[in-house]
Amino acid sequence: MRKLLQDEREIRVARQHWSIFIPVVGGCLLMVGVLAGLAVAAPSHVSGLALGSAKTFVVVLGLAGAALTLTVRWLRWHYTTFTLTDRRVVVGAGVLSRHTESIALDRVQDTAVRQSLVARMFRAGDVEIESAGRDGSEVLANIHDPQGFSNDLLTAVEAHRTGRPYGAEPTGTPAPQDYAPPGVTGYGPPPGYGPPRRRDGL
Repeated sequence: MRKLLQDEREIRVARQHWSIFIPVVGGCLLMVGVLAGLAVAAPSHVSGLALGSAKTFVVVLGLAGAALTLTVRWLRWHYTTFTLTDRRVVVGAGVLSRHTESIALDRVQDTAVRQSLVARMFRAGDVEIESAGRDGSEVLANIHDPQGFSNDLLTAVEAHRTGRPYGAEPTGTPAPQDYAPPGVTGYGPPPGYGPPRRRDGL
C-alpha cells in the first residue's frame, strides 16, 4: 500500500514490463529440461542399486527450485512500483526491506524516453528524469508504456508549476455575452455601453 501525503492525489502507478520475466522463465525451463533429460538418460540401476527414486527426487527438486525462482522474481516485480502523484514521483522497491525514493515535481527539469525497436513494439522502455540537485538522472528501467508515463509526468509538472489541479483545463476570462469581433455583421458594444462623458474644457 502506497502512503501519500495529506491532500496528495495519485495519478498513475507503473510497473516494469512483463518482458523481464522472459530470461527467468527461459532459465527455469532450461534447468528443468536438463534435469529431466539427465534423469531419462541415466541408467535405472548402478551396481545393483535402483536409481528410480533418486532420479525422481532430482526432477522434483529442479521443479521446486524453478517455482521458487519464479515466485521471488514475481514478488520483486510486484513490489517495484513507479508512482506519479500531483506532487512527486515515488520509486519503491524491495519485498522484506523496503526502499523508497521520491522526486518532487518542482525539481523535475526534463524527461527522456529510451526505447529500442523491439521495445517499442511491446510498449516497454526506460524513462530518464533529470532533476535539480542530483548528479545524473533517475532511470525508471524497463517500465510499461514509458511514453504515456512521461507525458503524464510532464503534464503534472506543468500543472504543479501553474498551480492548476492535474487534469483541469486552463481557464481564462470569458467573452461578454453576444460579443462578436469587429467586422462581423451585428457587432456592437454590449448593452449599457456608451461613449465616455466629456469633461469641461475637453
